[in-house]
Amino acid sequence: MNASVKAAARSPALSRARSWASSAAATVSAALANVPENAAYGLMAMAPLGLAFGPTAMALAILGAVIANTVAHSLGAGRLASGPRSSLALLTAGLVASLVVSPVAAGDRGVLQVLVCVAWALMGAGLLQCLFGWLGLGNLVKFTPYPVRLGLTSGVGLLLLLTALPVMLGQRFGSPLSADGLDPNWGAATVGGCAFATCWLVARHFPRLPPVLLGMIAATGLHQLLMFHSAEARWGSSLGMPQLPTFELGLLAQAVSGVFASMDFKTGTLLAIYSVTLALLCSMDTLITTSIIDGRLLLRRSADRELVAQGLANIATALCGGHASSPSAARTLALVLPQPERRQVALLYSLAMLAVLMVGQQWLGLLPESALGGLLVLQGAQMVAPALWGAPKGLARLGRGQAAASRSEARTLLGNWAVTLAVALSALWLGLGAAVLIGASCAVLLFVRANMRDVVRHLSTGETRGSMKVRPIQVRDALRREGRQIALFELEGSLFFGTADALQLRLQQLPEAVGSAILDLRQVQDIDVTAARILSELADHWERHGRRMTFAEWPEGDSRRQLLEAMADAGSANRLHFSDDVDRALEQAEDRLIERLKLQIPSEEAIPLSETSLMRGLAPATCATVEASMTVVHFPRDTVIFSRGDPGDGLYAVTRGEVGLRLPGSSRRLVSFAAGVTIGEIAVLSHETRSAEAVAESDVTAYFLPTTAFDQLLREHPDVAAQLLRNMALHLSERVRGLTDDLAHWVSRAVAKRPSTGQPSAATYSAELGMTGE
Repeated sequence: MNASVKAAARSPALSRARSWASSAAATVSAALANVPENAAYGLMAMAPLGLAFGPTAMALAILGAVIANTVAHSLGAGRLASGPRSSLALLTAGLVASLVVSPVAAGDRGVLQVLVCVAWALMGAGLLQCLFGWLGLGNLVKFTPYPVRLGLTSGVGLLLLLTALPVMLGQRFGSPLSADGLDPNWGAATVGGCAFATCWLVARHFPRLPPVLLGMIAATGLHQLLMFHSAEARWGSSLGMPQLPTFELGLLAQAVSGVFASMDFKTGTLLAIYSVTLALLCSMDTLITTSIIDGRLLLRRSADRELVAQGLANIATALCGGHASSPSAARTLALVLPQPERRQVALLYSLAMLAVLMVGQQWLGLLPESALGGLLVLQGAQMVAPALWGAPKGLARLGRGQAAASRSEARTLLGNWAVTLAVALSALWLGLGAAVLIGASCAVLLFVRANMRDVVRHLSTGETRGSMKVRPIQVRDALRREGRQIALFELEGSLFFGTADALQLRLQQLPEAVGSAILDLRQVQDIDVTAARILSELADHWERHGRRMTFAEWPEGDSRRQLLEAMADAGSANRLHFSDDVDRALEQAEDRLIERLKLQIPSEEAIPLSETSLMRGLAPATCATVEASMTVVHFPRDTVIFSRGDPGDGLYAVTRGEVGLRLPGSSRRLVSFAAGVTIGEIAVLSHETRSAEAVAESDVTAYFLPTTAFDQLLREHPDVAAQLLRNMALHLSERVRGLTDDLAHWVSRAVAKRPSTGQPSAATYSAELGMTGE
């Protein structure tokens, strides 16, 4: 008994110890896998400075990752694993290559002056990231079109392939891929191929194991075995031990003054372009990684705060001579998923990397350079989207379709593929800086293309779409015959110069017989000044010619409506007509048409009870029997006759006035009845509570038949009750038929609806083009 109690007491402590041990193992494993990768990116970024700077470049890259993670964890929401990235290293390598041949690199302190320039540019990028976060501009990066992001990723992958392939084949970092061939060192290529194959096989068949770490171990073991058998250069060189620099403050001050003295306009422009490009790439990495991690962990963090934290991390890294860093989704998932409850995981990861840097230099010095090249080649191949070569096949299959939807989808996919290919090739031929600018231009073009489509989502007339107001049969038939004089435009998207001008053309093409046009603006997100001016002038033109244009679904106080009203001058402001909902606008248009057709409208005098739908076809004696059980009630305008949830205590046969049914808390009505209709019969038949709210839209007079009286008629006069039930069924069938017509209208709208973004869905991408997510 005592043993079991002691075991139970020890179990929480034992569980915590096991949890910490598992967390520490996962963190150390991630650090051991990512430290060599960071070192490789440091070598890649600083390769133009020569092989002699390699050990320092590796140490600064690892130190920069430690500082970036520590600062970002302290100021942000944590859990993001930051470090050098392939895109950032390639961009930095281009900058360093340009600085090496500039006046900045002249003199004995040329290397140090180049590092000062890179640090300044990195600080500028960090400040821009902070500015994005402080101004809330981070969301703009989120709206980068997917084809542009895919093109940038693929371009980085292609550049990484071309940069790392010579290293995998036995060359040193920075060796170009010449047109005459590589003259590969096949012994070193064997080691690089071992790293490549091991990483690929482990990631494919053993996803729970760290592929990078196992690939490095396998390649290093093979390299050491080959060197032990024959210590020759044909097996490739080792990476070398990272070495932190030791700069004197005086020497650093002289380098800073030398940069000021030699800085020219061209170099300054180059640094500015680098800062802007780097800020955009880091911001995109930050926001995408934040979205992925928060989605996996079911968290919610401020993206703007994370941008500021990552910006400050880059500033701190620059002050310590480190390299540009940004979060990586792959690194973060590998680090966080085994220990999702630990927010401090990024800080522990930083400490583990620092420990590897300080005490694991001998181990890092054993890593074969070609093994890192194999790892980077694999990463580059994985970054190139299959869409680049799989798109033509999918487009050919869509092109064979005869349906208009297939042809439209094919055109959309062709445009997106062209954008992806253009951005990727520009990164390959012109560099990442130019690719980012071209990608931004393509993003604008895609936005314009998405908004160039017809803003008219659906066009209907009064023949097929009427208001919810139930009118007498002769009036209803006349409205349907002449309904072509009412046009209803359902709009969608944004109203600006191009779309408003196209809408104006559509309105001008309407037949002269159309006297009322209604613009359903519910799906219109925004309107600019030019579009507001066009619509204001168009409404004024219609009013001057005896026609009316009504703007529906923009209630009073809406900023879009206020802009439209502000564009009308004093003389034409009263010619703008608004309606809070489309149903009321249709009713007003029908009233105008009734007045134009000079239809005979029943007077406002109360109709006899015998002419209501409840008493239709009943003999006078039968009517008298029913009327004896009813009482006359009066309701002033805007009175709530009954509310939803009220007891079903009786039904009302309306003999004067109009009654609207609506859901509580809403001004939108389900239907509006004129005199002669019956309301409340459903609750009477089912003996349940009211399902809607009835409101008097004018002064109403009605006959009230209590539920108890109706039940008494069922018992004492079943023949009379049978006739009442028949009339109720006929009335309800007419209402169901009207609801069926409305449902058919909405279903046809849904079928005819086109994509609003102008881009294919994720399912289309994956099925037709084989695109992979980030």
